[in-house]
Amino acid sequence: MGTERAIEEAPMPHYEFLCLKCRKPFELAMSISERQKIKPACPKCKGTKVTPQLGSFMVQTAKKS
Repeated sequence: MGTERAIEEAPMPHYEFLCLKCRKPFELAMSISERQKIKPACPKCKGTKVTPQLGSFMVQTAKKS
């Protein structure tokens, strides 16, 4: 039961994109496997010509530094 709870609370990776049609940046939360399968679309103009952007990332562990 503890494992199920940990899986439910695990944060999804956020991916940042720039729409080449309307030039608006946006971000999507999706699993790594979804990212490999899904072609992202801009939420504003629905354009599918998007380019990934370099974003920041955070790592959270159970250990104290």
